[in-house]
Amino acid sequence: MEPIKRPDHPNRNVGPPPRWATNLLDWLGDPNTVEEVQGDLLELYDYWVKNVGERKARWRYGLSVLKLLRPLAKRKETNQTPFFLHPDMIRNYLKIAFRNLVKNKVYSTLTLLGLAVGMTCAILLGLYVHDEWNYDRYHTHADRISRINLQIKWAENEYKLGIASAPMGPALQREYPEIRKVLRVKTGSETLFRAGEKALYARNSIYADSTLFSFFDYEFIQGSPQTAFLQPNEVVLTEKLAVNLFGKTDNVLGKTVLVKDNLPVTVAGVIRDVPANHHLKFEAILPYSNQKMSGVNPDKWDSFNSMTYILLHQPDDRPKLEAKMPAFYKKYIAPSIGDDGGKQVSFQLTFQPLADMHLRSRELMGEENGGNLAYVYTFSAIALFILLIAVVNYINLATARSAGRAKEIGIRKAVGSLPLQLLGQFLAESILLSYLALFISLGLLYALLPAFNFLTAKTLTLDLWTVQTGVRLAGFGLAIGLVSGLYPAFILSRFKPAAVLKGAFTARGQGALLRKSLVVVQFTISMVMMVGTLVVNRQLQYMRHTQLGFQQEQVLTIPLKAPAVQQTAAVLKTKLQQSSLIKGASLTNGTVGGGMNDKTTFSFYANGTELPVSAEYFSVDHDFLSVLQIKLKEGRNFSPDLASDSTGAVLVNEAMLRRLGWKNRTAGLVEFDTRKIPIAGVIRDFHLRSLHNKIEPLVLVLHPDRGDNLLVRVMPRNIPAALAYVKAVYEEVNPNQPFEYTFLDQTFAEQYRSDEQKGGLFLGFSGMAIFIACLGLFGLATFTAEQRTKEIGVRKVLGASVASIVALLSKDFLKLVGISILIASPIAWYGMNHWLQDFAYKIDLEWWVFALAGLLAIGIALLTVSFQSIKAALMNPVKSLRSE
Repeated sequence: MEPIKRPDHPNRNVGPPPRWATNLLDWLGDPNTVEEVQGDLLELYDYWVKNVGERKARWRYGLSVLKLLRPLAKRKETNQTPFFLHPDMIRNYLKIAFRNLVKNKVYSTLTLLGLAVGMTCAILLGLYVHDEWNYDRYHTHADRISRINLQIKWAENEYKLGIASAPMGPALQREYPEIRKVLRVKTGSETLFRAGEKALYARNSIYADSTLFSFFDYEFIQGSPQTAFLQPNEVVLTEKLAVNLFGKTDNVLGKTVLVKDNLPVTVAGVIRDVPANHHLKFEAILPYSNQKMSGVNPDKWDSFNSMTYILLHQPDDRPKLEAKMPAFYKKYIAPSIGDDGGKQVSFQLTFQPLADMHLRSRELMGEENGGNLAYVYTFSAIALFILLIAVVNYINLATARSAGRAKEIGIRKAVGSLPLQLLGQFLAESILLSYLALFISLGLLYALLPAFNFLTAKTLTLDLWTVQTGVRLAGFGLAIGLVSGLYPAFILSRFKPAAVLKGAFTARGQGALLRKSLVVVQFTISMVMMVGTLVVNRQLQYMRHTQLGFQQEQVLTIPLKAPAVQQTAAVLKTKLQQSSLIKGASLTNGTVGGGMNDKTTFSFYANGTELPVSAEYFSVDHDFLSVLQIKLKEGRNFSPDLASDSTGAVLVNEAMLRRLGWKNRTAGLVEFDTRKIPIAGVIRDFHLRSLHNKIEPLVLVLHPDRGDNLLVRVMPRNIPAALAYVKAVYEEVNPNQPFEYTFLDQTFAEQYRSDEQKGGLFLGFSGMAIFIACLGLFGLATFTAEQRTKEIGVRKVLGASVASIVALLSKDFLKLVGISILIASPIAWYGMNHWLQDFAYKIDLEWWVFALAGLLAIGIALLTVSFQSIKAALMNPVKSLRSE
């Protein structure tokens, strides 16, 4: 549109109205109406410029066009239905769309493949994110349930805990009327269950108050929430454990089970196995009130060992209750931990909503391997990025065909087709393609879902036969079809028939700039994901091969959970050491490669100053260091020749010396059993858990005849024979007791399973994103080759070689990839640097990782465009120039 002359200043021009608004009038399709309305609007526009300024005038012009859209469209109605939405017209759209798809098989295949792969990835990741995000949200009272979390600081020590002391919950309920009910849960490790001759270990068991069934929704197969835990000697079994013990789930109520080998309990209920998206994992529920079984002291305020939940009357009571916690601390907790003034220790009580526990608890001690909110956001972004790449791929392929469809559009317009009809036609094609791609993606989904579940350790499903799922999928397909097809539809419907039919058509300009920008977006995302894949793989390799400070290979961990087995542990160790197949054995009550060990505060003294240090500790025997091949830095190991070591000797690690600021162990004393004694020895730092966790101060004490884990190092030359020997000796010493073991290196590997799962997912979806991006690049290469056919012909006539033409066509794409690399590198550096912060020990981000990813991107781009470039370069110039 030409600039408008302002009447008050004939020599000054005013910028034209918004281009999108003017184009919208043209799309309405009635020339007389458009001319009449546009004339009126331009007069108004000039008046608005004069009175309110050019900027406001442009906005008013656009709003006026939008208001006119509906009445103008209604002038084309047939039987009160807009002409472009009439059923006959829609059927015609779909019929022509289907014919176009069949006619252009290569284009249709590439487009369907790109959209189908993109949809499959998005749905898979959507299922994962939905499952992670909906942990525990299905419980009836989920919005009113919170867990008590503690943050304790004193001196240089800090605890962040998701557990509280046993008396804390009842005291809160008595003190504050906002709390309706309280629940205490203590988690247990492997617990021995015996029913008749059947004995087995339950991997996880919990000790809980009877209010458990008021908080969480469990489905009872036998019994009911009202009858369970009426007595402190009852047990509720899961379906899996009931079948393993009794071979059935019916008629088991009232049966007796021995727990921990000698404590009888009665089966009070059987529930369905715990849902995968519940934060509590267990096979049996034992009574919290049975102190002999649970080991809980109900009056000990300074023993933090129980998760404590509160059920509020109203969800809004949570912040009000948190504000009252400082007073609660001073009244109840401070006196019990020796903080009489309530100021020596920073003790913060907070209430974490149930829905936040799975994804927002990684900073809590002992819950480092839980859900990760960063992964949820990352995979959500990847799903959106892959969908974006798929949509961009469709746009590029559609515009690549624009030159081929230009004459079709010109003829349609020449014989009377209106812009809205053409718009509907092209949108119908994109929506049809979208639904066909969705149908294909559902087939791919069901083929890939088992492997995806294996990688993620989940049991995700998609039930297609529910109305809710059907509506969501239908809306998803429609949305992708509209988003993908809008831009190509608007561009194609705007072709001028006169220019097209006389051969003056060109598709360059802003459209070409947008297409190239979209390719840059595609390869930027792909480049970020390639860098991410390389970094994740390098970090996983680093974790697998980093020395842990001890030799973990060929070491068995045999759990000794039953009291009867613990009593014969020393005999078992002695018998095992009698064989040449066994290199050594050690008895300990600590875990290496498992969960958190006990923690307490040790008092160290140097130069008359007390230094309290919070440290993990456990007891070992004289052979612990030799079996794990842990090296001494200074001092000595525990000695069997010194009886005093049992009551007066400790070993510490290097991290303890660093925390104390001592140069060596002789710089001070440590208080042990009310006596101040020297440190016997300092051991080299070793990893008790994965490299996610920093090596913390550690104290080892000597108890050679006490332990609940037996570490056995076997000779590497004949491991099967060694395993058979260990089992035979175990069953000889402990008849009718289940024999279980794990290899220590497998225990550590299991801690990296979650990271390896995420790494595998990242690699797979990165490959998918790159594949779809290559389809888009192929589309742009096709489009460019079509547009430059005559130029290539002229160059060949003038003597250009095939290599020079291929280079000419390829350099434009290399520029786009180069721009993508420049944009993607800082984004990838920031994202992966943030991801690596989750590891206490990690790799450095080196420049060659980005260079390698860039070279891969360039190589992939060259391979993608080379086919079209070589094809165009080899074309006979006579064919390309015969119309001239």
